[in-house]
Amino acid sequence: MFFKSMLTGIAVAVVAAGSAFAADCSLPADAQNGKTVSNQCKSCHVFEADKPSRPTGPNLHDVFGEKAGTRKDYPSYSPAVSAASAKGLVWTEDKLSDYLADPKAFLAAVTGNPDLKHGMYFNVKDDQKRKDVIAFLKAIKGKAECN
Repeated sequence: MFFKSMLTGIAVAVVAAGSAFAADCSLPADAQNGKTVSNQCKSCHVFEADKPSRPTGPNLHDVFGEKAGTRKDYPSYSPAVSAASAKGLVWTEDKLSDYLADPKAFLAAVTGNPDLKHGMYFNVKDDQKRKDVIAFLKAIKGKAECN
C-alpha cells in the first residue's frame, strides 16, 4: 500500500511539473523587450490568447503571419485595413515593420488610396523597438501560455 501511494504521489508530481513546464513562456531578450514596448498598445489591444478583442482594436496574440483584418471577433476594421486585406496583406516582419513605423503611409501604399480612413494613430519610430515588438508577436504566435 505504501508503494502504491508513493507511486501515485510521484505520478501526480510529474504531471504537475509537466503542466508547470508547459505553461512556461520563456521569451528571448528581443521578444521580452518587445513585450515591454507593446504595453503602450494595451490601451486599444490585448495580447492574450484567451481574451476577446476590445472594441478599440483586435487581439494581436496570433496576428503574425495572418492576413490583415480577419479576426472574427473584431468587426470594426477601418476601411483602409479592410481594403488592404482585400488586396491580400499578410502580416510578415517587413509589413509589420512598415505599418508600425507609419500606419497611414503604409496603408495608403498598400491600398493605393491615401484617402481611406484608418484607425491606428500610434507609431513606433524607433527601428529596434519595432524589431523587438515583431519578435514578441512572433514568439507568442500559437502559444496560449504566452499571455
